[in-house]
Amino acid sequence: MGKRLSSQSSGTGPRRKRKICIHREQVLCVAVSLILFGAAQSMNQTDTIENGAVKRGSPGSGEILYELMVNGLTEDEALVEIAVSSRMAGEEEARQNRRLIMEQLPEMILQDNHSLQEIRSDLNLIGSIEDQGIRLEWEPGDPERIDVFGQVSNQDIGEEGVDTYLDVIISDEVGKSVFRMPVRVLPPALTEDESHIRDFLEAVSQRDGETRQEGWLVLPTQLHGKALSYRLNRDKSPWLILLLGIVGAVLYGLREPAQKREKEKKRKELLLLEYSEVVSKLQIYLGAGMTVRTAWERMAKDYEKAAAGEKGRKPVYEEILQTCADFRRGISESEAYRRFGRRCGLRPYLKLSSLLEQNRKTGLKNLRQMLDAEVADAFEERKNLARRQGEEAGTKLLMPMFMMLGIVMVIIVVPAFMSFY
Repeated sequence: MGKRLSSQSSGTGPRRKRKICIHREQVLCVAVSLILFGAAQSMNQTDTIENGAVKRGSPGSGEILYELMVNGLTEDEALVEIAVSSRMAGEEEARQNRRLIMEQLPEMILQDNHSLQEIRSDLNLIGSIEDQGIRLEWEPGDPERIDVFGQVSNQDIGEEGVDTYLDVIISDEVGKSVFRMPVRVLPPALTEDESHIRDFLEAVSQRDGETRQEGWLVLPTQLHGKALSYRLNRDKSPWLILLLGIVGAVLYGLREPAQKREKEKKRKELLLLEYSEVVSKLQIYLGAGMTVRTAWERMAKDYEKAAAGEKGRKPVYEEILQTCADFRRGISESEAYRRFGRRCGLRPYLKLSSLLEQNRKTGLKNLRQMLDAEVADAFEERKNLARRQGEEAGTKLLMPMFMMLGIVMVIIVVPAFMSFY
């Protein structure tokens, strides 16, 4: 048993025969290629050339281009392309062909109509049959009913219709023939609802003519066995005005919160921009020997002198004035600074109010050192804020720039298109 297993597993043992699997998809690919090959060969091996002659196309089919390999023109076999005109039919054959086309014309021009004796919509009066070299010219017997383009005018026709005819001139390279097709134009096909409306309008028109001397026109009370009732179709524009008013009120209600949010956003941006200035002034005044309260009151006094009107108001100095008012009301400095930070509501001011509170415990020297580091951070934050505002301003300018680009494109493109016409 051990030898037999080793013999089967060794590389020198007898090799097994591999089975070749042929899938159905492979057979299908080969079969399709054979069919296409046969079709291509049949197209190449047609009876278009025989005994030095090439076959012409049927009458009116146009020229046929042949690529021929010619021996004897040059030392080697030469490839030559020749154009062979289509066969010209005899007079009798051409006449028969024109008559046959005349028999087929009704099916070509009817479109949605059932027959030439029931014309209710426009016809397709074709001008040519390209593959046979045929040209068609139409002459309507009553252009007011059917014009040369096949448009039908049948709005004022009764149910009995109007009889007329269409003359068609069929011409080819041999000659031409004139045929006449009798046609009957009928009123447009109406749906049941359209028919009822038409009958109603006719009844109203008839009553209107009969009662012209009366002050009121009595409308029909029934039609086709159905009772009729009436009401005026009132103008709906007042409802539109009311709707616009409601929409305007809703938008105005949404406008006030949006304005508040925008105002608060601008206030916070101004507070951040002014923080470095406040900390820098406070650092200078403390370095000059002032106390924190004295420096605070000095900033408030300088602001009151410099501020001129509403435009000169700055939110951080308004809060500083409020803090000085708290001092005068007897509120402790620590509480006044804490309130100042809460009113500003931003992290840098909360940090500053915390530093000013700690001043009463750690002393003025430590405060000046901490303010030095805070000034550096404040100016760095101001630069970052200015950079962000610049980026936002650039983004806001994109829409006006695209609008200007669109206007320029219109100015350039519209005259160019108009010049084509």
